[in-house]
Amino acid sequence: MQTFKLINGFTITAERVGAGIEFVTRNAQGEVTSSVTRGFAESVPLIKRLACRAL
Repeated sequence: MQTFKLINGFTITAERVGAGIEFVTRNAQGEVTSSVTRGFAESVPLIKRLACRAL
């Protein structure tokens, strides 16, 4: 599992779930605002972008 903190105070966690990766976004208060599962190949570029933009 990887967690990325964004400049707006939100956090995104990426965790492997079966053959895909689930992305969970939480607001600054810790409430889940979205959850989506993507395929592994589709997720790798997203994780790289998050890593570059995270605090």
